[in-house]
Amino acid sequence: VAPASAGETSPVPYQLTITLNRSTLQSLGPAPHVQVLTDVPDPEVTTLYIINSARMQEVYPDELSNILAIDDSLQFYTSPATLVWSSNETPLIEEKGFVIDLADLTVVTGSGATPFSQLLQDWVQTNNQRNPLYANYLASIIDHVIEAMIDPTGNGRSGEVRVGYQISVDNNVEPSDENVQTTPYPNVRNIVLIGSDEIIPFFRLPDLTTIANEADYLKYLETIDPNSGGNSLISPDNPLGAALRNRMLLSDNPYGTDRPYRFYGFPLFIPDLAVGRIVERPTEIVDFLRRNVPGWDDSIDLRADSFYTPTLSLTGYDFLIDGATAIANTIGQATTDSVAKRLLITNTWNRTAFENAWLEQPLDATGFFTTPLDVYSRTQTVLSSLNAHFDHWQLLPAVRSGTNPDFPAERILAVQYSSSGPTSSCDYYPSLCPGFFYNTIYYSIGCHSGYNVPSNAILQSPATIPVSRYTADFPQAFNRHAGNWIGNTGYGYGTLDGVDYSERLAVLLTQELLRNETRPDSAAPEGFTYVGRSIGEALVNAKIRYLRTSFGLNAYDYKILSITTLYGLPWKRLFVDNPLNAPVEDLNAERPVDDRTAPEPIGSSQLTRTITFTINYDPNYLQPTRTGSVVRLRASNVTISDTFLLNSTFNITPTVTVFDYNQIGMPSLPAFAYDITALSGSDDDDNRVPLVVRDVIFLGGQYNTVDNFNPTVTQIVTETFDPLITTTIEPDFSAGIGFWLPDRFFGHRRLGDGAGQRDTLISTAAVFRTTDGVTGTLRTYTQLVFQVIYTDPAASGAETALADQNPPVIERVRIAGQDIIPQNVSTPIEVVISDPDHPTNPQVTVTAVYLADDNVTWTPLTFTQDTTDGRLWRALVPRNWPDVRLIITAGDQAGNSVMYTAKGLLAPPTYQVMLPVVIRSSASSSGLLPCSMTIVNENCTNS
Repeated sequence: VAPASAGETSPVPYQLTITLNRSTLQSLGPAPHVQVLTDVPDPEVTTLYIINSARMQEVYPDELSNILAIDDSLQFYTSPATLVWSSNETPLIEEKGFVIDLADLTVVTGSGATPFSQLLQDWVQTNNQRNPLYANYLASIIDHVIEAMIDPTGNGRSGEVRVGYQISVDNNVEPSDENVQTTPYPNVRNIVLIGSDEIIPFFRLPDLTTIANEADYLKYLETIDPNSGGNSLISPDNPLGAALRNRMLLSDNPYGTDRPYRFYGFPLFIPDLAVGRIVERPTEIVDFLRRNVPGWDDSIDLRADSFYTPTLSLTGYDFLIDGATAIANTIGQATTDSVAKRLLITNTWNRTAFENAWLEQPLDATGFFTTPLDVYSRTQTVLSSLNAHFDHWQLLPAVRSGTNPDFPAERILAVQYSSSGPTSSCDYYPSLCPGFFYNTIYYSIGCHSGYNVPSNAILQSPATIPVSRYTADFPQAFNRHAGNWIGNTGYGYGTLDGVDYSERLAVLLTQELLRNETRPDSAAPEGFTYVGRSIGEALVNAKIRYLRTSFGLNAYDYKILSITTLYGLPWKRLFVDNPLNAPVEDLNAERPVDDRTAPEPIGSSQLTRTITFTINYDPNYLQPTRTGSVVRLRASNVTISDTFLLNSTFNITPTVTVFDYNQIGMPSLPAFAYDITALSGSDDDDNRVPLVVRDVIFLGGQYNTVDNFNPTVTQIVTETFDPLITTTIEPDFSAGIGFWLPDRFFGHRRLGDGAGQRDTLISTAAVFRTTDGVTGTLRTYTQLVFQVIYTDPAASGAETALADQNPPVIERVRIAGQDIIPQNVSTPIEVVISDPDHPTNPQVTVTAVYLADDNVTWTPLTFTQDTTDGRLWRALVPRNWPDVRLIITAGDQAGNSVMYTAKGLLAPPTYQVMLPVVIRSSASSSGLLPCSMTIVNENCTNS
């Protein structure tokens, strides 16, 4: 057992007793893997459509004709279609799909696997309905099917062991020649799941939150309808309710994730591929598919000169106002004034105001959105960001007044169309198909706004319960009318004084939807053409950017990244008049590869890079908030000196991304991220491998001090019925008394693999220490100097360095004594280091920074190794011992390092022992002198 932050290690043995209370849920073990047989690979396929026709027939036996029509409609998605043309009419963006029917999944002979169809039939058994792990078992098999289809390294298999299932795919239209085991679709970018949870199960992931855990929604549903007799509207004995009861959330992320990240022992699935889902009943799904057949005009067009005059709408209230305002400002930059924008961003709008302003006409206007709706009808509201509180069946306005104060999804779902003519005409002429929300993208951060509830999941008795009201949900409603919807399958979150969690993800999504994505086009005046942005890729990149620009992750970050779900077609592209430049943290990704080639290491595989950030704050950088103040930082306040920029082969734009450090219950502080991705200078291949970041070390810096600063302490919030932004609610911060927070104020993060790898340096621009739990001292950094340590994987000796993943251990830090000469005040520091790879002779270096006499400058400190004890390092701090503040770093030859901050105190522990002064007459003759009354990390032996 290692001591915390280099604390003392006790030699006294002790015993820990651990009791493990195992889950009562029955695990089915790891799901069998899948192999694919094909004839020839088809690298042109970009989207996989996953259906299960047999399962649909079991769940919807009265809709056989519509289920067959789904398969017929999907065949139109398997032909190549050009979505964007170049200036000389050559394809720039093409779309081609392939349909995978899980009904074709067979058991590998001798594997002992249970037929997949049997597993689905057994799902109806009571014990399996109540067990979320059973649904995960089914979802894992489906995920293995997808992996076997697309993983170029898997050779047509999702795994080498426990291969239980096989499926054949025909790419050359020659039957019965599918006998080649290879990856059939290596270039897939999109996954589309056809059907609700009862057809293609969501993954059940743990909900680790304590505020608004999904188990609370089950309890909440017991209070909604007085006719339910206190029973939950969603029974805990069906798969949806069982997930809620067992504190689990629903996510499609795993279907698009190659390899999850680790999060406190749990997998964090951040998708590499865009995943969309189409729901719910077969008749609704087939109408969606008929209307959205891919073609050149199948885009979401917010440009002023589009065929339909586009408009958009945004709502927000309470703590969602700042996020909605940020979204509105972002959209304003990307669109022209001629695109009408209807904003309801106040605390005063009710249902009537919403119905009058949401779309371009009031909903109840004659012939606008009322039954019967002409099949040619189509809204001009191309984009809508609905920042409001939700239940899965209703939107809650800012003011809830009247008999029916809330806006139900049933109001959208129930609208019917007039006859659309023969089905065959609709199939070949999509404009003849019903689709009021065709080519639109609507999204919300509302709680359960993306929670799709199949009809059989809702309590069906007594007859007085308005079942149709509660079975209607927004994913179903918008898909039913051919629209695309992004919402949360669980509770969404925000902060009272800032834009974070679900709010921040929505802002990032907006930025990504409006991003300037281009393709080379020799016929275009500038050599490239704007191709719009696919809504699926926008959501994927928004989640990646959220992760890349987060200082630390908690259970709420984990949740909001998992539950934000697209219902629709991920390949749909959005166009605007003034697309936004790529975010600064992605600039390197869009530059030529050679522009970020690092220098070649000399004499080893290790490189170092020194980056200095100089910060010049605006005069009014301290801004008052509802309960205190925050530090405002802009990217333009930061100038950067980067030693890699001095090399002619490295040519990037040195810019930071600024965000807020908003950890729950902690002071809100400014933070920034800087891309430190670099490619090997030793590799002369065209596809240079990325350098491996081993660690980031703090070399020094300066700061300004603000005394008696009252910070804004981050308060996470979710669905509320009364506005909170007019209150002074703030979390207690007494636990932070005496500590500088965050104690580790910088770090680095890696996301992606291979060419998609991105490394980011992250740091706060300030730290804070409270003296009374309310106010305290703020340090705003004016300069920060970091050293990045890399290993070049293409250099000689890199294999050995990369194999070493064990950092040194700082076992002890102590003040060894104090110089009592007033005119030469200094304090000796001793550090004991162990190296797991070299126990007897540690191969480490020890560096540190200490706070200089001006109390605002972090200054480098040099340690020397003891000549007899290689584990002992010493340094002399030119300050009196009570004033010593330092940060110590120990690193090994491979680049692994560990940092010591004394848990944020920044001072090694001192001990004061009060001893009586005993003067004996024999003292002088014995040569003994009395001990000092103050002992600093020393043992007194002569009292």
